[in-house]
Amino acid sequence: MGPLRQRRNQAGKMTEKIRLSDISKVFKLSGRKRKAALGGVRLSVSEGDFVVVLGRSGCGKSTLLNIVAGMVPPTSGEVAVDGAAVEHPDPSRILLTQQPMLLPWLTVLENVAFGCKLRGETDHLLSRARRWLERVHMAGHESYLPGELSLGMQQRVCLARALMGHPDLLLMDEPFGALDTFTRSRLHEEMVRIRQETDITVVFVTHDLDEALALGSRVVLLGGEPGHIMEEYALDRAYPRDPADPVLREMKGAIMERFQEEGL
Repeated sequence: MGPLRQRRNQAGKMTEKIRLSDISKVFKLSGRKRKAALGGVRLSVSEGDFVVVLGRSGCGKSTLLNIVAGMVPPTSGEVAVDGAAVEHPDPSRILLTQQPMLLPWLTVLENVAFGCKLRGETDHLLSRARRWLERVHMAGHESYLPGELSLGMQQRVCLARALMGHPDLLLMDEPFGALDTFTRSRLHEEMVRIRQETDITVVFVTHDLDEALALGSRVVLLGGEPGHIMEEYALDRAYPRDPADPVLREMKGAIMERFQEEGL
C-alpha cells in the first residue's frame, strides 16, 4: 500500500479538519481540589490525516479526544471541526473506546445498523450493514449476540458500526489496547486498509510506541502536568510498515529519548 492520501484545496494546500486553540481542561475534585489535565494545547489536523496522540497513562490523551468529540467542554480555549466550533457530540464525529460499546440484546447485524436506524437512514439498511461486516471480516456472524464474540471480534463490529454512518472524523481511544498481539496486529492491518479506502480523518490515542509507528502519518507526543504537546513527528512511510525499517527505528529512538529528557 502507498502512503496516506490527504486532501488539498484548489491552491494545493492541505485542508484543515481540526483546530485546537490553547485548549486547557481543569477537573474539579473533592472539596476545593482541582486537577489540571491539559494546558495550552494547540494542534491542527489536516483532512485525511491519521494523527496518533502518544503519551503515558494519565497525561490527558483521552480528555483531549473527548473534547474533540464534544463529550467534554474545555475549561478554556477553542476547538473547531471544519471551521465550526464543537459544542456537543455529532454523528459526523465517532468515538471508539477500548471497551466495545455494543447493545448486548441486539445481534451483530442489528448493532451495526443501530445508529443509522436511529437517524432515519434506513434505505437498504441491512444490506449496507452486511457489506460493512464483510469489510471487517465478520461475515457469517450477523446473528450472533455480542456476548458470544471475542473482544477482538466485538471491536470489529464497533468499527463496522462506526464506518456504516460515513463519519467525517474517527476518534479512537486505545481501541486495541486490551487485545492480544496477534489480534491487534490483524486489526492494525484492517484499520490501515479501511482508512485508505475511505479517506476518513483519524485521531488515534495510544501509549504504545510501536502501535503509533505502525499506524500514524503523524505522531504527536503529549506529556507533562498539565498535559501539553511536547513534539510532533511526520511519518510518511508506505504500508505495511516493517519495524526493522531504519527510518522507523531512528524515529523510535528519537521519541524514546524525548520522553527520557522530560523524565516521563
